[in-house]
Amino acid sequence: MTPEQTIALRQYEDEYDFWTEIRSGVWTDVMVPPHKFMIFSQKMRKLGVDFSVINNDIGALIDSQKSRKQERYNGRISFDQYYRHEDLNAYIDDLASQNDFMNVVSIGKSLEGRDMRVLQITKAGPGKPNVWIEAGIHAREWIAPAMATYLIDSLLNGESNFIDELNFHILPSANPDGYMWSWDHDRLWRKTRSDYGSILLCKGVDPNRNWDYHFAESGASNNKCSETYHGPEAFSEVETSNIRDYTMSLDPVPVLAESLHSYSQLFLWPYGYAYNAYPENYQEIKTLAEEAAAELEKVHGKKFDPINSAELYPAAGASDDWYKGVLGARFVYTIELRDTGYHGFVLPADQIKPSGEELWAAHKLMFQRMIDVSKE
Repeated sequence: MTPEQTIALRQYEDEYDFWTEIRSGVWTDVMVPPHKFMIFSQKMRKLGVDFSVINNDIGALIDSQKSRKQERYNGRISFDQYYRHEDLNAYIDDLASQNDFMNVVSIGKSLEGRDMRVLQITKAGPGKPNVWIEAGIHAREWIAPAMATYLIDSLLNGESNFIDELNFHILPSANPDGYMWSWDHDRLWRKTRSDYGSILLCKGVDPNRNWDYHFAESGASNNKCSETYHGPEAFSEVETSNIRDYTMSLDPVPVLAESLHSYSQLFLWPYGYAYNAYPENYQEIKTLAEEAAAELEKVHGKKFDPINSAELYPAAGASDDWYKGVLGARFVYTIELRDTGYHGFVLPADQIKPSGEELWAAHKLMFQRMIDVSKE
């Protein structure tokens, strides 16, 4: 799309569900209900925007996922299915009960009273470098919590000594109310479940626009019905304030902070709030992203592009920018997991294991680098 077409298309952001951001020079993915497709087509032709249908029945994908038998967690994690919030908590509770170097802490309740639990793997001991991993801040991105559990399993059962040198703090479910709403009501729900009095009865805040680093600037909306509604103020959402308070309590400050998302197959590095805004050590962050993406590609041939977040689209108030700009983590990434659009947020469960295999390959390099730089 041309810059002019991009600007024109943005007027429809609150009318249609754009799965990827509207950017000049690249494709964007948008979900259009069947009864709106004709008028949508007319609008695009009027704007001179080329388009094609990549999946003509998202509903069938959702139905297929719903019809798949979902076992409850029974003491053994499986990587061929997704798990509900309470099962994710049960999994990390089990691990902590079985290992004296692991602990589960509640960092607070969600708006609807669900426990937000962090798994602490602290075999390395006090004073060793901390790694922070947050997953599932966007409700519909189910592969993100699944990858948090895959990384946990790999840390404990893989051929590595990372837990001897690094302390890990992992939150598998950062938006539990939204996540469970996507399970039980609306598979494509993205936001939290808060209510700020929308006259159209729209609920929720985008928790990845709710952080107080360049809050409410680019890439965020003040429209309560928008998927990117930033909320009435920074940290208006109890979920984001819980994460803020926990991460600020970590000593030392995390050497690595990550946010797991989907989709688009990207390694994003800060800052994302504006073009050409880079942290002082952006070169080492960028280099590691490139090296990690190369390791990932070796496993199943999936290409993940390592780029600056704002090059994807400027978006202010995101957790990764806050982890860098306020918390002060040395290395910060948002990883956009599989795929590139056909399944989008409704990634089939049979892609959990290969996604984990390639993500672990990238993290073996990343975690080793954290050990190395911490000894400098």
